[in-house]
Amino acid sequence: MGEIKSTLDLVLEKTRNLTLSNEEKLSLAREKLAKRVQGLCNRYLDNFLPMSHLKDEMAKIASNDRELAYNFLKKHLLAHFDLDSDNSLILSALSEVAAYDINLMTNLQKEYQSEKENTKKAFTEKVFLALQERGVSGPAVVANLNNILEWDQFLKSLRKRYQERLKTIEND
Repeated sequence: MGEIKSTLDLVLEKTRNLTLSNEEKLSLAREKLAKRVQGLCNRYLDNFLPMSHLKDEMAKIASNDRELAYNFLKKHLLAHFDLDSDNSLILSALSEVAAYDINLMTNLQKEYQSEKENTKKAFTEKVFLALQERGVSGPAVVANLNNILEWDQFLKSLRKRYQERLKTIEND
């Protein structure tokens, strides 16, 4: 009577003589390195890994892969950069670990925040004037810009404009 083979045995038997090409090995190594760096980056951004450990872990990467690893790190950090958020962790890592010039990014974010705040003040004043014309006033009155279509459109166009500028900075 013949031996009954498991599915695993059949697969191993069929794939025994298959090997990866150099190109496939290189691609797998790059993918593994990218995942390792992304994991380090995520742990750092989630405050589970201090800056010093991030530096140490990046320094442990083999010298022939180091440049690629730092490019992956820059890419992952830049992908998390948000004009509306506190980017201090991202900017610190870009500057201290990846030796990336962050001046253009910080200036862009300041410019974005300034334009947003100035326009917000103008919209708020408009809302208060409209409320006063309808007889609503006093210290408890608060302008709710979230329900104003023009404000929403302004924010979308502002973000789009600055995201495009951010992309040009990232690609330099």
